[in-house]
Amino acid sequence: MRTIVVVGHDHCGFQQFATLPTGTRVTVDTPSGTLTYEVYARYLTPGRGAPAHGLYWGDLTPQSCVGPDTGFTYLSRV
Repeated sequence: MRTIVVVGHDHCGFQQFATLPTGTRVTVDTPSGTLTYEVYARYLTPGRGAPAHGLYWGDLTPQSCVGPDTGFTYLSRV
């Protein structure tokens, strides 16, 4: 599976990565055009900077800390 992973620090404003509601549509502008993704699931794992092995799924996985934990949001291309 090929997954694009985007990681950002919560203290830099990226905590929204891990809190997007299911069904949210996200557009990404690339040199090849605009791509649209939809959130289908979220996962919160205990600990900040927790190992992410096996936690990247779908077509796009944004990751950021959420309080004392690490959050992952899973999106598929539409």
